[in-house]
Amino acid sequence: MDRSEIIFYLNGQRQVVSGPDVFLPLSSYLRYSLSLTGTKVVCSEGDCGACTVILGWLDSERALSYRIVDSCIQFMYQLDLCHVISVEGIGSETSLHPAQKAMVDHFGSQCGFCTPGFVMALVDLTEKKASYNTTDVKDKLTGNLCRCTGYDAIVKAALSLSDAKVKSVIQNYDQKQMTSEFQALQGDNVSIQAKTQFSTKAFFKPASLAQALRFKSEHPGARIVAGATDVGVQTNKGRANDSEIMFIAHLHEMAAIQIQEASDGTGPVGQLQIGAVANWSDVRSACRTSLPEFAEILDIFAAEQIRNAATIGGNIANGSPIADSLPVLYALNASLTLSSVGGSRQVLINDFFRGYKQMDMKPDEILTNVTIPLPARESILKLYKVSRRKDLDISTATLAIYLEMESGKVTNSRIAAGGVGPVIKRLQGTETLLNGKALNESLLLEAGQTAVREIAPISDVRASKEYRLQVIQNLFAKFYFEEIAKVEVA
Repeated sequence: MDRSEIIFYLNGQRQVVSGPDVFLPLSSYLRYSLSLTGTKVVCSEGDCGACTVILGWLDSERALSYRIVDSCIQFMYQLDLCHVISVEGIGSETSLHPAQKAMVDHFGSQCGFCTPGFVMALVDLTEKKASYNTTDVKDKLTGNLCRCTGYDAIVKAALSLSDAKVKSVIQNYDQKQMTSEFQALQGDNVSIQAKTQFSTKAFFKPASLAQALRFKSEHPGARIVAGATDVGVQTNKGRANDSEIMFIAHLHEMAAIQIQEASDGTGPVGQLQIGAVANWSDVRSACRTSLPEFAEILDIFAAEQIRNAATIGGNIANGSPIADSLPVLYALNASLTLSSVGGSRQVLINDFFRGYKQMDMKPDEILTNVTIPLPARESILKLYKVSRRKDLDISTATLAIYLEMESGKVTNSRIAAGGVGPVIKRLQGTETLLNGKALNESLLLEAGQTAVREIAPISDVRASKEYRLQVIQNLFAKFYFEEIAKVEVA
């Protein structure tokens, strides 16, 4: 069955939207179409968290699963079969939610503009954990910025809710009714055309991967959208005006994450199979045990609101030379599954990028899966991200060092750097230098010098060319003192 409107619930109330409103950001729809002005907009690019809302989606088990997101870069067309909880839906007509009252009691609000976003993050924290500490609070609030209070009062407000037996907001709403309707409509294709202020737009939400591949073959120029964390910024800043859009984040057949372990101790360790629309929160959880070095990078990759929406496939297909996921994928020699109505093919990520934003992908293909070989048992994997601030920042430069070892010597190396050219750069000369040798300080200092001769960074708003060259060289010294010297001392 096909539908020409999206159906969702807002604070428990059924909503139907069609026409040009389908292409609005959720924050704009709340504020200007429904006059729900509690949700604030500051940056329009997912940086500040003032627009935080809670979204409930059907998960792979066909049950509603709730997460916080930034509503300024979530479009209405992404919300079909979703329950949206805004700040207006967490309390009652006569009482504040405990998170709101805690912010009042602990003087957590001054100008008040960021306050609704903080409150929504705290509500989600109380939904997910009955008890938590300061570290949990700071992790949760990484995606929320305040220019007034210095955060101490906000952290105190959050801690006052730990072990307070806060009543669930989600359970205030009829989960059974919404879930039942969403399940019944899950098999629908949604197709909408509308005239907006500047152009005519078309939107398609396929019910299955097969439907998505068929649509892509018939509309090769359509923009594929999953989390929209990048296209949302482009659109809000007037740099994108796509006439055809296909939304695929709901396709669970493209979201599975599986760890395939080797059956014995003699062969390869195994591999991590990640569906292209798996979001970064789920990828981070899967990597915590199977690929912990990558999980540590994902801890500072973005705030939770972004990780809950952004996908690994989007990060790859966006083709940015400073994408935080790409160096480790290069170093571990990941492969990509590209699918079309004619079948699927495998492309090594080291062969995928042909130039800046130029990829080995045909117009009718969709990136459907990422396969990451796990590090060999006798190996070293170290990932570095250099940025102006630790959390929620775009990389200035990145480096992945992967070394397979035997009897104290490097038998195979793969080293990849980001932010040093139009695409991620494999440092093959540096790899050749290291192969067959035992690691020591002089060798790694030489490796740093070799590396800077292989890269060609530019100067931009984040750093100068000279700074990037020095950073890459310094990272090899850092690698020695943090990973090799400590073993020698031990």
